[in-house]
Amino acid sequence: MKRFGAYADLAAAAQAPHPPEPSHSLVERLPVTMRPGLNQQLQGWESLFPYERRRLLGFLRGIESYSPAEWQSLTASLVQLEQRMGVAGWNFSEQQDTMENASHLARSEHYVEWREKVQSVFQAVEAAAEKASPQSPRLPRLVLTVLPQNLPVEPPEKWKPWDARGCAYRVAGNAAGLDARIVQGQPGMPGLAAHAPAGGADLWLIDAGDELPRLDAAAAEQLHYKRLLPFRDRFLEEVNKMPKDLAVSDKTLEGVRHQNWERWSPDELKAQPRLRNFLVDLFLSGNGALIYPSAFVEWASSEALRRARPRALVARLGMRAKPKLFTGIAIFENQQKINTLPEVEDPQGSAIDALELARYIWLAAQRYPEKEQTIGLCIAEHHNAVYLIAPKELAPRWPADKPVPPEEIAGWLAQAMAG
Repeated sequence: MKRFGAYADLAAAAQAPHPPEPSHSLVERLPVTMRPGLNQQLQGWESLFPYERRRLLGFLRGIESYSPAEWQSLTASLVQLEQRMGVAGWNFSEQQDTMENASHLARSEHYVEWREKVQSVFQAVEAAAEKASPQSPRLPRLVLTVLPQNLPVEPPEKWKPWDARGCAYRVAGNAAGLDARIVQGQPGMPGLAAHAPAGGADLWLIDAGDELPRLDAAAAEQLHYKRLLPFRDRFLEEVNKMPKDLAVSDKTLEGVRHQNWERWSPDELKAQPRLRNFLVDLFLSGNGALIYPSAFVEWASSEALRRARPRALVARLGMRAKPKLFTGIAIFENQQKINTLPEVEDPQGSAIDALELARYIWLAAQRYPEKEQTIGLCIAEHHNAVYLIAPKELAPRWPADKPVPPEEIAGWLAQAMAG
């Protein structure tokens, strides 16, 4: 058996169709309550994005770096705590995170102490993993959000709470279409797609409608809320069948995860099982992503940033309908089927939602170490303006009192992203 530490290049190991042989045996060294999530990731290897695979393999390498005596010293207090909690007497799955697992842990009087000890072990192993792995180059990153023309958001000059570095600039001419210029490029200047390696999940396009450019499937992960309507309707049906029983719900959730969703997917998703699995996990998280287009964009963006750490993410928010009376939005009922009255657009409410959710996307990107080299650009088409947050070394020298041509914005961004 090839020892895990023999893999000099985690990026190369992450491209393998299966995890390295020692992976499961390394997970078995962990205290029982730390095993489910890692085993679930190993079992779903084909659904992991390259970043997730590299992080998982790095963590396993960190485990392997400990001598038996060092490992016992690190984990002894957590093992003893599990014994006091009575984990051995629980119906506790070691193979996957389940609602029943979470229920057992949350009901334990030792829950807070358990969380602290688990966090301590994770941090120690991740520190060992970082020491054993070479650092990746720090490349510029981009979070681009778009507030479309039909959303009357407040002017960008009032967005100071976003970030102290933020600056608002007027756009010369029409800001509509600037997102397409940036994604697709312009004469003599490559777009974002030119910087994204095929299959690396380094470029994400997430759209509340169907307005963002469509690229080749190998160039970007692309999700268009409007085109997902059959998928969403079918998913709502399945979720609303779920019984209110933890053990049965776990089985139902597992069934939903393994259902064949290809027939309900738009053409661009039919050959992308990894992205379909991402959607299933997203919709099972119990948020408004199934109901509201901008909520879908915000949550999908946050999850993409967490799971894939892309170099560039483009998120276009959008219009939602006014909630219909006497429908069960709180439990994710399908408003169109429960209430057949025509939908009525809500520009004011949508604008308030979208502006706040665009800010949440930026804040989500600030959780990770890459924040130091991340550019934030929000296009407010309604005001023909942009709001820019840039690292000091990348910031452009545009005059604050003079409109900036769209091609200059796109060109500066292309050069900045080229590193």
